[in-house]
Amino acid sequence: MIKYFSALLIGFGSIGLVKAQNDSTAESIREIYNLALNEQQGYKWLGELCGLGPRFAGSEQATSSLLYFKAKLDSMGFKTSLQAVKVPHWVRGSQEKAWIVEGIDETEMAITALGGSIATPAGGLQAQVVEIPSFEALDTLDLEGKIAFYNIPMDPTYINTGFAYGSAVKQRWGGTIEAAKKGAIGVVIRSLSSSINKYPHTGSMRYAPDVKKIPSGALSTYDAELLHRSLKENPDLLVKFQINSEWLDSNYSYNLIADLPGSERPEEIILVSGHIDSWELGTGAHDDGAGSMHALESLHLLKKLNYPIKRTLRLVWYMNEEFGLSGAKVYARNAKNMEMRHVIAMESDGGGFTPKGISMQTSPEMVERIKGYRKLLEPYGIYQFSSGGSGADIGQLQSDDIVLIGLRPDSHRYFEVHHSALDTFESVNPREFTMGSATLASLIWLLDRDNVCFNCGG
Repeated sequence: MIKYFSALLIGFGSIGLVKAQNDSTAESIREIYNLALNEQQGYKWLGELCGLGPRFAGSEQATSSLLYFKAKLDSMGFKTSLQAVKVPHWVRGSQEKAWIVEGIDETEMAITALGGSIATPAGGLQAQVVEIPSFEALDTLDLEGKIAFYNIPMDPTYINTGFAYGSAVKQRWGGTIEAAKKGAIGVVIRSLSSSINKYPHTGSMRYAPDVKKIPSGALSTYDAELLHRSLKENPDLLVKFQINSEWLDSNYSYNLIADLPGSERPEEIILVSGHIDSWELGTGAHDDGAGSMHALESLHLLKKLNYPIKRTLRLVWYMNEEFGLSGAKVYARNAKNMEMRHVIAMESDGGGFTPKGISMQTSPEMVERIKGYRKLLEPYGIYQFSSGGSGADIGQLQSDDIVLIGLRPDSHRYFEVHHSALDTFESVNPREFTMGSATLASLIWLLDRDNVCFNCGG
């Protein structure tokens, strides 16, 4: 490992930082951005992808959309292959309704089932509701025979809304288990959204083998606020909700792999990726159609510019990130078994908004060396180079001998659309999206062209 990092530092120190000052390097990067912004080809492909419909894991549309683009990549000269992935198959159903019940008066609320939830009884579920403002409050609340209402907002004081999401998401994936332990018969949660709107936001939830399964749904933030105010006026009011989701037998789909072989070190792989599956309330334009097309367009740009590439550039579209990372786990397991030499893995899974920088999982020395590219990328608004975190899918490849990089777009608007019916092609700005593709292409080219000895071993 010492020799690995020594070689790495020598490469970046003696060549990378020198070349970063070279005018021809800056001109080449400008050429990448110019081509991307003039063509906006990835944005056009994203429109095609969203036009095929949502791509929920286990659905026919998810697989057919992937195969549609496999044929397109074949025609573009990529060397493509499919990797079988067993995926869960959960179906939302057509009945998603909720009401506040006060005597004979009923006020309708917008609700959607959480991914993986069982259905309510056919006529719905009605009971007194108990508001839960924090997980700590669970210890003092009586939930026996009641509907638990988790009302834990995303903290607006976090500048990065991803951190706000992370601090509030436990109510979605773990709240049902904890409420069921205390005797609740159903759960509704406040949608994980950074704004007040009338669109419920879904996402995956979990059950525990030794805890009773109860139905769970997400209320829009607008209706969570409404229910909160109503409970202040009448703590004894009832809530009724109805969902008819169900589990079907697991089936098989695929990861899509597409290679551009390197000219000098083809055995070393630089991977760039996104996940092709999406939630089905919208068409997954930001999550993660944008990331998938960022990955494709970045390689398309380098190929079209005919830039010399030393290492094999590999596109991977993972299947089923949303429901358990099935595709990423299959890919990583296969890579380990076949002793593939991944040296860099990149992921875009933060939406198609304006890119601000990257985050890296690698050694502190490598983080500092990659920051040497900042002067080249600052003219394009890329200035955040941080350590820690990369991506859920590429995280399955993590080891001491690979550099993991996540693209970090502006996060302020992402959780307004995330996992909701608002996540459509119309919500993506073409220039903002395209800057993400050009940024990934520039990083790939900069990292590949330096004479760095990755994975050297002894």
